[in-house]
Amino acid sequence: MMTRDEIVSPVKKMSRSELPRVYQLFDLIKNPNHYCSYFQDFDESIAKSTEKKKFWLTREKEFQRLDHDAWEVLKGKTAPFLAVRNHDGRDWEQLWDILNERLGYIYLLELGCKSIRFISEQNNKQTPEFEGELHGKPVICEVKTINISKKEVEYRIDIKAKSPLASLESKFFDKLESIFKKAKNQLTSHNNTPDTRHIVFVIINFDDSLGEYKKEYYEEIDNYLGDVSLSGIEVVFFNKRNPFHKEVLMKNASVVNEVG
Repeated sequence: MMTRDEIVSPVKKMSRSELPRVYQLFDLIKNPNHYCSYFQDFDESIAKSTEKKKFWLTREKEFQRLDHDAWEVLKGKTAPFLAVRNHDGRDWEQLWDILNERLGYIYLLELGCKSIRFISEQNNKQTPEFEGELHGKPVICEVKTINISKKEVEYRIDIKAKSPLASLESKFFDKLESIFKKAKNQLTSHNNTPDTRHIVFVIINFDDSLGEYKKEYYEEIDNYLGDVSLSGIEVVFFNKRNPFHKEVLMKNASVVNEVG
């Protein structure tokens, strides 16, 4: 009779060949089955769930778009957070804030930028994520993730059913304003020559996880952007897919609509 390890090992081998960079992250964890590990029971779960495997195959394709040096930097940045689980209901939020940086790299790549690279932090000074060149001119990109509100975290901890709000609260726009100010300072402090493009790439995890009111939210954000001064920076939003996914267009910002 075959042992359990003999049965599972072909599955592991196949998964590793399909998800090489995902497994590079997995291998950074000393005890991947610890309850704080993001990848606990990973082999078995992707073997059982086609949806989970599909999710990670998509992430693998995205990871593969980073060149070797950029991937090594991103991998190194994730290492301290792969087995750190926040017990305030946010779980591995910090890890995904870092992994979201891949989307900014891909955006620059699809713009046609060359020599895209992570910007090294200097003297603990916060710097933008990426710099590159487009038609011989510098492009700098800062990636920001806006996560769910404290109120939403509390609802999810208590497993309370609630209807999503049909419009965004004022606190959301306070957060957005703060993020833009910080990003602009990071971008211009690094390079503020007249021919430099400064891009803020924003990923939003709305409290409305199903996306029922997503289109309305982005319309509100678009109106907000039309009323504020963001001279010197370009704003790009990443519209994540969800069950009620809708494509979004904005007048005062660019939007990358996730496909697949």
